[in-house]
Amino acid sequence: MLTSPLHRVPKVSERSEVLAAWWPAFIVAALYILWVGLLVVLRSYTALDFVHLGTVWSEHKASGTWGYDGQFYYQLAHDPWHAYQFMDNAPYRYQRILYPLFVFAFNLGNAALIPYVMLISNGIAIVASVAIVAHILQKRQVSPWFSLALGLYFGQLAAFTFDTAEPFMVFLLCLGILFTQEKRVWLGALCMGLAALTRETAILFPLAYGVAFLLQRRWRDLIPMTLLGGLPLLLWLAAIVLIFGKSGLGFAPSFERLPFAGITYFANAPRKFWLLLLLMFLPTLANCLLAGWEIWKRRWSPLLLAWVINLLSIVFLSHYSYIELISCSRISLGLILAGVMYAAYSKNKLLLWSTHFYTLTCLVYIAGTLLRWPVFIG
Repeated sequence: MLTSPLHRVPKVSERSEVLAAWWPAFIVAALYILWVGLLVVLRSYTALDFVHLGTVWSEHKASGTWGYDGQFYYQLAHDPWHAYQFMDNAPYRYQRILYPLFVFAFNLGNAALIPYVMLISNGIAIVASVAIVAHILQKRQVSPWFSLALGLYFGQLAAFTFDTAEPFMVFLLCLGILFTQEKRVWLGALCMGLAALTRETAILFPLAYGVAFLLQRRWRDLIPMTLLGGLPLLLWLAAIVLIFGKSGLGFAPSFERLPFAGITYFANAPRKFWLLLLLMFLPTLANCLLAGWEIWKRRWSPLLLAWVINLLSIVFLSHYSYIELISCSRISLGLILAGVMYAAYSKNKLLLWSTHFYTLTCLVYIAGTLLRWPVFIG
């Protein structure tokens, strides 16, 4: 009897391939649940502790605790209209509006749920990002296990632990890359544009794609990437200027003039300096050499351009962003995503295997956090 194509039963090999692509995401989910359990048991964490809510801004106590960036997303999710009263620089913090608005939409009007929604949504975003990258890797006939680099990089773990917006940003960028590779550029550009409204550093991805499309004269792809990938952030910045009288862009630390000057600035702080060398300098330098080789071979693509632009942003990153490793690790998440995606695109075995270093960085972060190393704060 003939079977309708709509009711075709997938072959065993197809089902096993689908399951294989999900295994890295399952592993990452289990490890993050275990991490939350460790913090609850060993550090007596509650959901609100992941916010790191300081009293300097939330209670206006000059001699109080400073907290960390997650507190500003918390305030925005609690009351987007009046959160500016509890911030160090409202125009700057309001740039990253999408993640707290997402939390605001799903807290069901109950402020007590906000810390839980922040933690769960970031956890789901990380697992989903790994699943998307694993799917892309498998479609490129590359092992999906290389996606662990994105899920277990210590920048992801830090952003999760401190309730910041980067996991949500990375998830949207993963969707954007997936849709763009599947020739659905309008959807891909929209996701990248939303990512830029989650954290402004995500704009480097639609910028890279836009430049590549311009050079390749792909006008039909350039239009959506410009309109949906880049324009939303510009319009939102204009709105912020109208509301607050300034954009907040100047609040972010400027770039250094010399390569890696932000890291060498801490040469007189041995404990921090050696960790910076291990976790930031050496892998970034290796990426520079590998990217330089790809450029020399003229293997240009939008993902290579995204990788190079993100590399440059880390090479010249301000020393203020290296004061503690939490900040620089979060900023470098775009570099990790671009590197893994270009490695999948090029099927370069050396690039792919080099990503395993990022997977192992979670061990250093976990040890540093549990042992209360100052550079990992909190």
